[in-house]
Amino acid sequence: MGGRLYGQGALHESFVPRLVGLHQSGGYRVDFAYPRGAPLIHVVGGRGSGKSALLKAVHDAYNGRVPLARVDLAAPGFGEPGVAGLSDDEVPNASHITHLLYLLAYKLGLDVQHFGKAMAFPRLSLGLLVVTAWRPLNSDEVDVRPPDLRRAEADLRAFIIAEDPDVKRRRESLGRWIDIVSENLPQVLSGVPGLDAIAGIVLDTARTQLLKGRPDRGALAWWGGRLHRSQGYQGDSLQRLFQFVRGFRRLDDRRRTAEEHLVAAFLADIDGNYGRLRRLNRQPRPLILLDNAHTDVGHTFVGLLASGDAAGEGDPTRPVVIATSLGRGEQFAPLSEVAGDAAPQRRPLVLRIPSVEHGHIGEMLSAVDYPDHLPRLVARYSGGRAASARTLADTAIRRVREAGTIRSRELLDAATPELLDKLLPQSAMRDRLVLLSAAVDAGTRRGLWTFAHPEDHSEDLVAARVREADDYRIRACLDGDRALDLLLRHRLASTTSHETWRDTHLRLRSLCDPRGDTYLYHTLALGRLDEVVCGLHHRFTGTSPALWLAALNLICSAPHPREGYEPPDSAGPFSCTACGSEGAGPQHDAVSSLVPILWQLSDPLTLAPCEEDLTSVRIALETLYGNKAANGPYREASAAWPARLRAGVQAPDLPISEGSPS
Repeated sequence: MGGRLYGQGALHESFVPRLVGLHQSGGYRVDFAYPRGAPLIHVVGGRGSGKSALLKAVHDAYNGRVPLARVDLAAPGFGEPGVAGLSDDEVPNASHITHLLYLLAYKLGLDVQHFGKAMAFPRLSLGLLVVTAWRPLNSDEVDVRPPDLRRAEADLRAFIIAEDPDVKRRRESLGRWIDIVSENLPQVLSGVPGLDAIAGIVLDTARTQLLKGRPDRGALAWWGGRLHRSQGYQGDSLQRLFQFVRGFRRLDDRRRTAEEHLVAAFLADIDGNYGRLRRLNRQPRPLILLDNAHTDVGHTFVGLLASGDAAGEGDPTRPVVIATSLGRGEQFAPLSEVAGDAAPQRRPLVLRIPSVEHGHIGEMLSAVDYPDHLPRLVARYSGGRAASARTLADTAIRRVREAGTIRSRELLDAATPELLDKLLPQSAMRDRLVLLSAAVDAGTRRGLWTFAHPEDHSEDLVAARVREADDYRIRACLDGDRALDLLLRHRLASTTSHETWRDTHLRLRSLCDPRGDTYLYHTLALGRLDEVVCGLHHRFTGTSPALWLAALNLICSAPHPREGYEPPDSAGPFSCTACGSEGAGPQHDAVSSLVPILWQLSDPLTLAPCEEDLTSVRIALETLYGNKAANGPYREASAAWPARLRAGVQAPDLPISEGSPS
């Protein structure tokens, strides 16, 4: 089913075939997981997690085998070549939903080998025809249509409003009007350039329905019955249909009601293509793949599909719909839940994209002889995203083939720009987040922005700049994403001069309370280890063990400047206020041992820690414990931290126990 997908085999190799009723590669039928109709499958994942790759794999497996439509709800023209996107401005005779329905009807209506007669959409075509081409009386729009179209419409209107129309003459008038509409579709659909060719194919079906001998049967009768039941429209079915367009053109809640009717017509048409013979033969179901369903049009369309599905009578045949959305997804079940014979019954069925695992990364790197630490580095900077891991792995493979080896910093220098471009596509916001990554909290971010952009002297403007960056990151579902933080900080360090690095962290430190953790955090980023050690030793004497370890955890996660940086000179010799007149004692030495080791091991580019450093961490924490019951968290950290550091855990994520009460 296309390229390698990591952790998604249960869905695309087993579950999707049981939804569609057809094996993903073989030509044989499989039992339906949901004989009475499948729920909408909603796959949630972060940017670069593999959502689009999943849809591509499903598309490649079933393209040309079942009626199939794949659309990108975030792309211009929904990803259809040559079709322009509909602007956000309201258009009287088109909406994002009608635009989408035209494309779906066209794609699902293409001939499919071995499927039998191509799918037709008579109900939907009738609704789209009147919405697209009919102009009600008393419209406020400026009429720029060709004169022949206006005359044909005026002639037809006389029959539409007549209480007892001449059916034969009305049919003839309908034919003339439809012919002239077809000839002028580019002007009729001027709000959606490029859609006229597709619309013309779809509307040919409507012409057949309206001009056949018994116009008040079939698709037209469906519209007549639905509009009379739901909104009490009067007249015969054709007259009700032409009244229906008024609601669509109101540009208020009545438009949404009209769109509900159109989606219901779409679903009814799909069911209508499955007669008794196709059901008895267990004919595979059509497949609709919706990428980026988190967009406004995606939310609307998925909601309309769900309500139309719930309103179906009897046991209708429904399409298989798989929609992907940008989101964190932690609260949803993993894709692996759909493995096996049991089919989850939730409607809709929401699943999350799994994170890429170390074994998967090893597979990506298998083309070369890579160093043992490389999968851990790729996992750390990819954040579990398949696309990010693939980019890092491909960059590493290319470098190993060119140079015979790979240094961690070289890999990140080469790959970070591409990774950030994909995760944060807006360049201005990306650059803003790179700068702000040096700060820890909102207050210092605003101060940093003022320092870097003195032209923005208004407090409100500065606050807006920072808030816009934060909101952009939240919309990208990357708020609190540790891997993105690492990438941003690496980009800042690799593109910032040593002087700018020093000035930035001096400025940030000046905005912090000297008694607070962030003050020492920026002090360590400046490289002033002695000052940090003395500050932490002073706090050790009056802070609970859990709080002190938490402060150590945060402070030692301070970012690292690039190679060649020299720390700025201190104002003078720095003395430790916690040490007595006899000089440094065991506790000071323990803190002095912990800080540089933990800071170095918090560098995401650090290779596997050496056992000597891990032993030093254990001994230093045991020294701080000092056999005092109240200091239990230090003893527990001495047992846990070396093992966690060996496994690749870094500050600020080292575990802290509250300890037992003394």
